[in-house]
Amino acid sequence: MGKRPKMLASVVREVIAPVVQSCPDVCKMISITEVEVSEDFSYATVYISALEKPEVALEFLEKKLPLLKKSLGKIYRKRIPELRFRIDTRSQRGGKVDDLLEREMSDL
Repeated sequence: MGKRPKMLASVVREVIAPVVQSCPDVCKMISITEVEVSEDFSYATVYISALEKPEVALEFLEKKLPLLKKSLGKIYRKRIPELRFRIDTRSQRGGKVDDLLEREMSDL
């Protein structure tokens, strides 16, 4: 990712962070793990993780899209990217690797 998309990713994260804090309590802790902006600035993909019920957090953020786009437009007056939210599964995969390693270590 070039310099300008990284700058826009930072702005997107800044706009979304306060909304993430107001996610439903059922999700427990939610974090933005990464924001990827396409080179042509048409899309910004926001990866989130939640301790519990990440689908609820995803649904909540998708309902907030109009508010987020409006807030982004106030800060970033140029082309506003289409926001997409995705559940970051890297932590789940990392947990599986940890389990496999522990199992191997206990077999030794």
